[in-house]
Amino acid sequence: MSKIKVGIVGVGSCAKSLVEGVQYYNENPEDKIGLMYEDIGGYKIHDIEFVIGFDIDKRKVNKKLNVALRAQPNCAMDHVDKITTKANTSCVSSDAMVYSAPEMDGIAPHMHDYPDEVTFVNGAVPAESFDRTVELLQYHDVDVLVNYLPVGSEEASKYWIDVALEAGVHFVNCIPTLISTEDAMTTEQRFIDAGLTIVGSDMRSAWGASRMSEVLQGAMLDSGLMITQHIQMNMAAGSTQGQEHIRTGRTANTDFLNMAKQYRLHNKHVSKENVLKGQNIVRDESTAGMTLFAGPSLTVQQKPGGDYISSDNKIANFDMIGYGFAGARYELSARLSVQDSPNSGGVVVSAIRFCKVASEMGIVGYLRGPSAWTQKTPPVQLKTEDAKFECDALARRTVTNMTEPQLKENRPKAKDLPHTFQDSKTDYESK
Repeated sequence: MSKIKVGIVGVGSCAKSLVEGVQYYNENPEDKIGLMYEDIGGYKIHDIEFVIGFDIDKRKVNKKLNVALRAQPNCAMDHVDKITTKANTSCVSSDAMVYSAPEMDGIAPHMHDYPDEVTFVNGAVPAESFDRTVELLQYHDVDVLVNYLPVGSEEASKYWIDVALEAGVHFVNCIPTLISTEDAMTTEQRFIDAGLTIVGSDMRSAWGASRMSEVLQGAMLDSGLMITQHIQMNMAAGSTQGQEHIRTGRTANTDFLNMAKQYRLHNKHVSKENVLKGQNIVRDESTAGMTLFAGPSLTVQQKPGGDYISSDNKIANFDMIGYGFAGARYELSARLSVQDSPNSGGVVVSAIRFCKVASEMGIVGYLRGPSAWTQKTPPVQLKTEDAKFECDALARRTVTNMTEPQLKENRPKAKDLPHTFQDSKTDYESK
């Protein structure tokens, strides 16, 4: 099969893990651990090729993509010894470059307060024009554009959606933006009209806090329990026993640093709480009276010496209370520790292939099954098993009752397709 050519907006730690992860499986074809799907519609992971990147950091712009992926402040673990462009094992095109992107709202003001080695450093050459960016995507025959911009990049994300639509490129939106809530219908209609697919929004890790919250809450509800409290708190760069010895001292990855201020993480709060609410919504179970809270960011600065987790590590703590048979009380507390960036890569390698396969089947608009499976705030919430059913069907190139109305031949209208419109405020804000 032909290669699926991919462009990346935001050449950060998640992008590093995504690219290195694909190369890892190219070098170790017998290893299937960590892959949700080995095969999606005939496309294997080795069919993904990265051909172009966009960023604002002067240490990455005008560099080869394979070089830029290991530039500061990227801190994801190394999955391979070296990111290569050589044939056989490479997944990066030999001519893949990182071009200058417009900053817009991509850098939060407080990010300038951190040392250069852990934050973004602008000062790159002037951004490529909109028309030039479209030309670059078309020149490299990009199939799918992945949005890995920092949380809070609302205007920048909308800009890149416009670019993708103009260039005729499918879109995977890995960050929480309101394009999949209030603007869902408008955005989807534009992709339908362009004959394109979109997966979004706000990537959920292969096995992270959102996946665990969804599974726990869904299982409790299916057991007949009434949940009265579900609190999820996340922390980065805290101490733990014996993971990675940090001698230099370090703060969290740029994702957590970016969200260190409340004004930057509003949509992240909304998106993560959508996960907590979603399993109630699809079961017609009220959330009234429930204590639901998802705290996406607490950072702990690491000091030199001692045993610390790596700066790309995330710890999630869960606290749930429910009531069951004859009023019996249940309490659940759990702790999850993960490497943040590889958790992203394990999801995005599927989302990319779903976009390609769906387009070849003639499906347009939001991919509801893959969005519900891989994203925190999809256009419509689904039960875990229903989302997996839709993904399995796409992987077999099978049309379902959900995807049949989205076939181009049926001339779909976004307003006639299912949407789960969710509030753009958290439970702790005035409505």
